[in-house]
Amino acid sequence: MFQYFKLPAPPAPIPVESLPLGSLYPWVMHWKTPLIVALIYSVTVTYCNTKQTGGLSRVQAKQLQADKTGTVQKPTKSRGKSSPWFTAFIFLHNLTLCIYSGITFAKVAPVMYQQFTTQSFYDAMCDTRQVIWKEALFSWGYLFYLSKFYEIIDTIIILLKGRKSSMLQTYHHSGAMLCMWAGIHFQSMPIWIFVVFNSFVHTIMYFYYMCTSVGIHPPGKKYITTMQISQFLVGIALANSYLFLDGCLQTQ
Repeated sequence: MFQYFKLPAPPAPIPVESLPLGSLYPWVMHWKTPLIVALIYSVTVTYCNTKQTGGLSRVQAKQLQADKTGTVQKPTKSRGKSSPWFTAFIFLHNLTLCIYSGITFAKVAPVMYQQFTTQSFYDAMCDTRQVIWKEALFSWGYLFYLSKFYEIIDTIIILLKGRKSSMLQTYHHSGAMLCMWAGIHFQSMPIWIFVVFNSFVHTIMYFYYMCTSVGIHPPGKKYITTMQISQFLVGIALANSYLFLDGCLQTQ
């Protein structure tokens, strides 16, 4: 069955052997891989949600509900795991993604900044010299794509806590796999928006959840939500701008 997925991968702008986990490239870059994983993930989460009789999604758990008398009640606590080992696992998971996201941003953003400050807007946006793609975007974008599979653990943690995974959570993780695959497969420049913006927001977001996993609650949670929404809106606007740049959407 594993051999079934080992089909020719798209040509890489740099030697695949030089990539971390480059041996996985032919398999993970086949179009069936993210599609099958996303489908299995979505179906499994939907099924698990039906088995969570008393749990709430993370979104629901944060909302206060008014009873018939008009008083405000907090939602019922989930039957979450509270063992030290589970807490340590959540802490390390968030720490790992926080550090990884920060490194990704630190590696890709400076290259983008350098190109936008030394080249014309068109040349930078379209990477006409293929500097961005070859120096940072392909290698770090590939790893960023792989990280979207690992981020499924976010949902596993929610389910193990006895909560339901929200539709937004499921849609986000499934869509991220497919979008990142398409960006790397077609070597499309707009994928830098996803890599840079998402890695920046994730650095802050996972730091926050790392702290809350051990009982520390830093201020500014509402600003993380604002950043997530802003990332989405600004990202769409920037991605749409490529429609007006002639020749920019041609694959590298």
